[in-house]
Amino acid sequence: MVDEPSNSPDFSTEKLEAMQPQNLDEALAEVERVAVSPALELPLLAATSLVKNFGGIKAVDNASIEVAKGSITGLVGPNGAGKTTLFNLLSNFIRPDSGRVLFDGEPVHHLQPHIIARMGMVRTFQVARALSRLSVMENLLLAAQKQTGEKFWNTWLRNKEIATEEQQNREKAIAILESVGLAHMAYEYAGALSGGQRKLLEMGRALMTDPKLILLDEPAAGVNPTLINQICDRVQQWNRRGMTFLIIEHNMDVIMSLCDRVWVLAEGRNLAVGTPAEIQSNPEVLEAYLGQ
Repeated sequence: MVDEPSNSPDFSTEKLEAMQPQNLDEALAEVERVAVSPALELPLLAATSLVKNFGGIKAVDNASIEVAKGSITGLVGPNGAGKTTLFNLLSNFIRPDSGRVLFDGEPVHHLQPHIIARMGMVRTFQVARALSRLSVMENLLLAAQKQTGEKFWNTWLRNKEIATEEQQNREKAIAILESVGLAHMAYEYAGALSGGQRKLLEMGRALMTDPKLILLDEPAAGVNPTLINQICDRVQQWNRRGMTFLIIEHNMDVIMSLCDRVWVLAEGRNLAVGTPAEIQSNPEVLEAYLGQ
């Protein structure tokens, strides 16, 4: 039986001893380099072979996606392509029939959505969800995580600590409202906001959780051009500070101006992936998504 050839470097004792002294030093340095070289950085989010059926309709069909840490990644496709369903699977608002989702190296496809959010992956919705009868400020304060006052006995035993924490959360909320351009409406009812302002509020509420990854579902849909530019500016600012984004969007100008990498979905399946320029010139994408 003939042994399979190996691709590993030959650092056997005999081989090293046969080398000239200067080559021996180089070989030993190579051994050390291989031993201590760090592994390639894993994606912050990686989903593989996701499948979801609704009756006889396969909404997501063996789809996969990766989001690199620190990136702005886009997800595009025609209506009915399964984009929002894929978002729901990633955040486990809907359980996949098969496949798996890894977030920050941990499997999350079996976890409840609120647990995934506490781990650092939060999402917004295509139709912005605000608590209309609460103020804009109160909407943000409700999103703060791990508040001491959430535990019953702490309201008596740790009231000074709670007061300090509440003041810190309020200051944080004001800073976030200033960053999204809603500070002037902090004490207005959230129900008084326009559709675009509600999307900014949702993004601000996500920031209150100190997320690692934000999933934005059509942030520009139904929003006037001025607010679209404002949303894009905010996303770029937060990304420069280290925030990672995955964005569903039909507005291709938004996708092309924001994203580092774009995934294309069609009929629930992966169609293409690449840079915005590559996607724009891909014939299959032009046919399926742009109708050309």
